[in-house]
Amino acid sequence: MNTSLNTEYPKFPRMSLEITQACPDCDDEATFYRAASTTLHLGEKTKWRCTSCDYTFVKINEIDSLPA
Repeated sequence: MNTSLNTEYPKFPRMSLEITQACPDCDDEATFYRAASTTLHLGEKTKWRCTSCDYTFVKINEIDSLPA
């Protein structure tokens, strides 16, 4: 009998809890932390928040809501 947890489920890639990204409000490179994450029919939706100014953006797979 297998006693380890979650061995029958597929392994999901782990996403980092922090990224370095250009922040539109800080006008500089800033560290963003992952504030939320959920899976949609389009893919994984993550919300990222700047540690300096609390600017927030959403990313679904590789598409983000940052200004161009």
